Amino acid sequence: MEKPAIQETSLSVIWGFFALSFIFSWLVWGAMLALPLPENLMLPLLILGAFGPSLSAIYLVQRYGNAAAKRDFWSRVFSVKRVGIVWWLVILLIMPAIYLLGYYMYTFFGGVQPPVASLFSGLDSPSAILLFAFVMLVAGPVSEELGWRGYVLDPLQQKYGPTVGSFILGVVWILWHLPLFFIEGTSQHAKGFGYQFWSWSFQLITLSFIFTWVYNNTNRSILGAILLHLLANMAYPTNLEPTGELIFTIVRALVVLAIVLAWKRKESMKEELVMV
Repeated sequence: MEKPAIQETSLSVIWGFFALSFIFSWLVWGAMLALPLPENLMLPLLILGAFGPSLSAIYLVQRYGNAAAKRDFWSRVFSVKRVGIVWWLVILLIMPAIYLLGYYMYTFFGGVQPPVASLFSGLDSPSAILLFAFVMLVAGPVSEELGWRGYVLDPLQQKYGPTVGSFILGVVWILWHLPLFFIEGTSQHAKGFGYQFWSWSFQLITLSFIFTWVYNNTNRSILGAILLHLLANMAYPTNLEPTGELIFTIVRALVVLAIVLAWKRKESMKEELVMV
C-alpha cells in the first residue's frame, strides 16, 4: 500500500511552508495598511489574509503529496471517527476549564468574572448570529489549522520533538499575527504592545503545546484542531488588568508544564524499553 509522503523532515519543507504562509497573509494585510480601501472590504480581506497557512498547506499537499498523502490529509480534515469519545470531551472542555479556573483564581484577588451573556453581546438578530458564527469558525480555525497543525506540525515534531517543535510553532504563530496589530478594528490592535501583548503571546505558545498534545492523541486530526481553535477563541478572557493577565498566564503555564512532563515521562519509558 502506498504510504503518505506529504513532508520530509528537512528544514526546507518546514521553512518553505512558513515562507508561503507569511507571504500570502502579509501581502493581503499589508495591502490593507498601504491602500485606501472601502470599509466593506476590511473584514473580507482580514479573513482572506488569515487563509495563508491553510491555503499554503493545500497547495503543497496537492502539488507534492502522493495519492496516499492527499487521502490522509483530507481524511484528517473531515473524519469524525479519528477522534475517540474521550478526546472529543477533552477538546470540548479543556478551553472552558482553563477559562473558568483562571477566573476562579482571579476572584481571590478582587477580580470579577464577566457574565456569560456578555460573551454574546450584540448578537440580537439571526444575521448577526450567523455572521459571528461564520467569522469565529473561518477566521482562525479553518483558515489556519490545515496549515499549522495539519501540515507543518508533523515535520516539526519529527525534526525537533514535540516540546521544541511546539515552541517553534508558537513563536512563528505570534510573528505571523504581527501585521494585525497595526490594522484598526482587530482584537490585536486593541491590545497594543503593552502587557496584554505579552500575555496574548504566551497564550499562543501555550495553545501550541495544548494543540500538539491533543493532535498527537487524536490520530493527527485536523478537524479536532479546528474545533479546539474555535473553543480557544470563544473562551479567551478579555479586558483583564495586569493581575488578571498574570493569573491566566500562571494557569496556562501550569497546563504546559503538565503536558511537557507527560511527554518527558513517555520518552523515558520508551528509552527504558529500548534498553531492555
